Amino acid sequence: MNWLVEKSRYLVVIGVLSLLLQAVIAFLLGVYKTFELVNKIVFGSSSDDFSIVLFLKCLDLFLVATALLVIAVSLYELFVVEKLEVPEWMLVRNLNELKAKFGFVIVPIIAVKFLEKMLEAKEAVDVLYYGVGISLVIGALVFFSYVGGKK
Repeated sequence: MNWLVEKSRYLVVIGVLSLLLQAVIAFLLGVYKTFELVNKIVFGSSSDDFSIVLFLKCLDLFLVATALLVIAVSLYELFVVEKLEVPEWMLVRNLNELKAKFGFVIVPIIAVKFLEKMLEAKEAVDVLYYGVGISLVIGALVFFSYVGGKK
């Protein structure tokens, strides 16, 4: 039974491979959207506001792809191997650090989504409600990161 429980940690490889595939797809989609944006700008079929929204959507895709990559690498290092040759900022020693890194990656993604909403919104009150909701989520992330960091 001990052997089975010890080896079950390798089940995380399924999640890691899925996350890596998602990261690759998100990066490729970001590249596709970038070419689409360049095409619209070069041939003049978009307004400035629309172009800014497209820039933000491309940025958002690359941020999501990076988050997926960081989480995949971190999970692999936590459960499968002892040490990977990755930058120091990617290394985690426990799940609390991984959750904290995830929170720090989520905040810029949320900020990009807020800017998109702000540029596309028809009513100011919609932006206000959206901003309040985002503030609550970010506040909760900061709170849980603070509480989780205490020993």
